[in-house]
Amino acid sequence: MQNTLPVMLLKKLILLPNQEVKLELNNDLTKEVILLSGKKFNHEVLIVCPKNELEEIPDVDDLPLIGVIGKIINPIDLPNGHLRVKLLGLRRVKIEKYFSTKNDEMLKCHYKELPKEKISEAEEIAYKRKLRSLLKRFIKVSPNISNSILTTVDEIDSISLLTDMISSFIPISFEKKISYMEQTNSLKRAEELIHDLEVELEAIKIDNRIEKSLQKELEENQREFLLREKLHEIEKELGEEDPKKQEVENFTAQLNSLKISSKTYNKIAYEIKKYDLMPEMSPESTIVRNYLDWVLNLPWNKESEDENNLDTIKEKLNQSHYGLEDLKKRIIEYVAIKRRNSHLRSPILCLVGPPGVGKTSIATSIAKSLNKEFYKISVGGLNDSTELNGHRRTYIGSAPGKIIQGLKKCETKNPLFLIDEIDKMVNDYKGDPASVLLDILDPEQNAYFTDNYIEEPFDLSHIFFILTANNQYNIPTELRDRLEIIELSSYTLFEKMDIAKNHLLPTILKEHRCTKEEIRIPDAVLEYVIKHYTKEAGVRDLKRVLENIIRKVITENIEETEIKKTLTKKEIKKHLGERKFVEENVVKHMTPGLVYGLAYTSLGGVVLPLESCMYEGSGKISYTGSLGKVMQESVDVAISYIKSHCNELKVNDFYFHKKDIHLHALEGAIPKDGPSAGVTITTSLISLIRNEKLPSDVAMTGEMSLRGDVLPIGGLKEKLIGAYNEKMKKVFIPKKNHPDLEDVPDFVKKSIDIIEVSNYKEIYKSLFRDEKI
Repeated sequence: MQNTLPVMLLKKLILLPNQEVKLELNNDLTKEVILLSGKKFNHEVLIVCPKNELEEIPDVDDLPLIGVIGKIINPIDLPNGHLRVKLLGLRRVKIEKYFSTKNDEMLKCHYKELPKEKISEAEEIAYKRKLRSLLKRFIKVSPNISNSILTTVDEIDSISLLTDMISSFIPISFEKKISYMEQTNSLKRAEELIHDLEVELEAIKIDNRIEKSLQKELEENQREFLLREKLHEIEKELGEEDPKKQEVENFTAQLNSLKISSKTYNKIAYEIKKYDLMPEMSPESTIVRNYLDWVLNLPWNKESEDENNLDTIKEKLNQSHYGLEDLKKRIIEYVAIKRRNSHLRSPILCLVGPPGVGKTSIATSIAKSLNKEFYKISVGGLNDSTELNGHRRTYIGSAPGKIIQGLKKCETKNPLFLIDEIDKMVNDYKGDPASVLLDILDPEQNAYFTDNYIEEPFDLSHIFFILTANNQYNIPTELRDRLEIIELSSYTLFEKMDIAKNHLLPTILKEHRCTKEEIRIPDAVLEYVIKHYTKEAGVRDLKRVLENIIRKVITENIEETEIKKTLTKKEIKKHLGERKFVEENVVKHMTPGLVYGLAYTSLGGVVLPLESCMYEGSGKISYTGSLGKVMQESVDVAISYIKSHCNELKVNDFYFHKKDIHLHALEGAIPKDGPSAGVTITTSLISLIRNEKLPSDVAMTGEMSLRGDVLPIGGLKEKLIGAYNEKMKKVFIPKKNHPDLEDVPDFVKKSIDIIEVSNYKEIYKSLFRDEKI
């Protein structure tokens, strides 16, 4: 008949023969095992330990094939419903089979006894002697094991029992204990135990050596500290206190208060020690002192608390600036995500737009709304890279770069830095500032930015960088790739009116200690000022003009006790002189060859008149108006297209052999370049040769190919706003620019008939009289 016992699984606990453990059980199935063992199996159960302690219900195939029969002693029911038992390990057995019945979830096993070992007396004596010797040495150096164990061990004669007893005492890993439990050969178990005891003794020996070394170092440091304190007190009593020593102590205290890497700590500590040992009259002493003053006063650990209330941020941004919705939305998104992830890196934004649209001022407002310190760095015309990353200390008068200077001034490591006019940096023999900006702005590198002066890495990843530029295509490509570009378009007349009424005038009146009741500028007069005394994409010049008006009105009425003035157009002329700009910049008297193109300049989108004429000659083509190389090539493309399609376009080739053609872009002093005037040039030449006038309210933009395909262009939003400001009614644009129309204001799209074309024949058919091409 097979031997059968119920199985008890003990996770993270190994029971060895002759070992006793106390358990408190709360599992119902385990309680049933205890109950069954008492009724049918003489209070005996088979104890096994699953190898995978994370598995909640171990698979039978994963259970060990060697187990320990345990005797259940004194089971006691506790008031909390738990069962307390004592288990005594009896002997190892070999499991033949684990099983459970359908009606009974309890795991049982069939087992058989292990054969009796045959061990020579000499071997057993030798192993027992070695084990007892190692155990005595282990107990001697280990403070956690009592000497009373030796008495118990000396009374054991069986090598098998001895190994199990010692295994239960020494601190070995869970995996090792499983190995001991499964090893049925007593001599092999003894060999493993001897090896583990020798390893543990060597580890204790090394631990003690390390402990003694640390203790000695600690005692020496304490001794040095006490001696220095005594020396300090003696000098104090004698009135010989050295101010330099006080300074060194302050430097050391500052260093100890910083949470920095050990490498940086050791570097600064070395500089402090060097300064301490230097004679005061040494020239290098001042250099080292300046260095310590810089490096120790950087905000290594200081961080200001950002504003995270979205409503408050929105309110502050709307109070300071009109429009700029894309930028405001991006700031709100950043704060919203930052609230969920406090470790979120700040975005690196680049605001691109014409002068005067509020790039610099909105950066200041963002800093205030987010409760961040603000620092501005102007890099327009910068050609010396050391201005950004500092000079080496070998040079006289060396200092950190603007980045480190800004951090020290802000006294926090998470300020907002505005880097202004990055499209105007210069690359020459002094260095390449754009390359340095890559290290500063790249989120994968700027956590380890190293200033040439500081010589230790400083984490810039907490800084909120905002950059500005007038033209994104003048930004170096590798730098532009790391920036999140947000375009700020030029303002329309209505937007300028709104900004002037709600932002500029209230600010100007407040500065001049006036109220809107004292000096009133009606809407019609304000519109007159904007149209005839300013010509800009932004409102910078408008602000100056309004300030000029208010100053003159106050000066004129300075003797009056009370000012009550409503300005008229006549008074505006009196204060500002005759109109500087006519209402419209376009020529209304059309002639053959005159066409309106659209251009994107630093002042925003503008309507650009292009005219041509011809006269007797030999087919020569000339062009003027400060045309760049790309625009000159567009003229060549237009000529080739017209020649190759002269029959379709009803153009006589005669004109290209017997006539000279002159093409001119108005406002000749302003440089012009780019391929977007291709369709305008083509239309001007066809209009000239066919001697047909074009409507004065039609404009166009698009690059031309030799096949007549109209290719996409940049700055469509600005160009359409420019066309709207000049009261154009119809504008031809490339069909491939259709996605860009989403960014164009709705009132512009409603006011202009925007025609999308993919080939020049569509423009020709719309403008010229031919029914068929």
